[in-house]
Amino acid sequence: MVRPSYELVEYDESLLGLLSAHRYDSLLGRFGNHRGGPGPVRVGVGDVISLSLYEASASGLFSPTSSDSLRQGSFVALPQQTVDVDGSISVPYAGRVPVKGKSTKQIELEIISRLKDRTDQPQVVASVLESRSSLYSVQGEANHPGRFAINWAGERLFEGISRAGGAKWPDYETSVTLTRRGKTAATMLQTVVMNPSEDIYLQPGDEIFLRREPRFFTALGATGRSGHYPIDTPRLTLAEGIGRAQGLLDIQADPTGVFLLRWERPELLAKMGRDVQYYSTARIPTIYHFDLENPSHLLASQRIEIADKDVVYVTNATTVEMHKALRIFADLSYITLNAAETAWFVSNGSGAVVGGTSSLLGR
Repeated sequence: MVRPSYELVEYDESLLGLLSAHRYDSLLGRFGNHRGGPGPVRVGVGDVISLSLYEASASGLFSPTSSDSLRQGSFVALPQQTVDVDGSISVPYAGRVPVKGKSTKQIELEIISRLKDRTDQPQVVASVLESRSSLYSVQGEANHPGRFAINWAGERLFEGISRAGGAKWPDYETSVTLTRRGKTAATMLQTVVMNPSEDIYLQPGDEIFLRREPRFFTALGATGRSGHYPIDTPRLTLAEGIGRAQGLLDIQADPTGVFLLRWERPELLAKMGRDVQYYSTARIPTIYHFDLENPSHLLASQRIEIADKDVVYVTNATTVEMHKALRIFADLSYITLNAAETAWFVSNGSGAVVGGTSSLLGR
């Protein structure tokens, strides 16, 4: 069996919904959204921790020895401290307490379990004053790139980019690459703006890279002007793209032969009923055929978007090809006649040749 090298798709109205839908790679599909937010605070090396300890008795372990003590009533606020490289902090009478990777609630319970036999009904409140381990970075074409502490209340991708001053370029010219725990996915910033589900929650350690990626399409064939054109608006339809190429040539173009060439996603072709099992590439070369003399095709051209690196090709009309053939035939006839006349003049003397040649050149 000969494996296909491309897919030729004849447009019909059943394809409009698939082709007119916004085209993007999905961050949601790659990473999920973690709808509950990033989860509880997890302490890491370098974080600054604050602890407050409460006792039921006024004469407990942490009773003040002088009037300038931090103690007020039945509690004492310990000096803030940074989580050591071994992932622990020091708590009086509790020793070295491992806190790395734990939530503040887990830290509180651990300290209470160590103090409950030494003081009366101890209670502990732990909080992260400065998160230095739970960071994400925004780099590339951001106005103020850098590293930022995660907002544990829940921070989405677009908010994270905003904290870096936003992108330098329009959203339809800016790509977003997100790297998380060894996995990477990329999409256009426009996708995040237009599709709230793609504005996923950030996680500690996320790396966001913004890159300017101007989009272009190519117009070929019987258009007013073939060439390479920028897609400099959030949305450019097939009809608008043909218009940018100065439309179809009135005499030369065949409106029934308009083709859109692109590298298509296999899953989209599968939804069209295409057998894509023989393709091993991430994108499949696909040619869509439109007949702009058909009203439904013409209306569809106002809804189907041109994507980056698409090629719009318009064929020549049959009459144009016939005209080319007639011109070639006429040229060949003229050459044959020229040769015949030259031979006749040669046979009637050299002077006649000169006159004959002059006569021919004057035609």
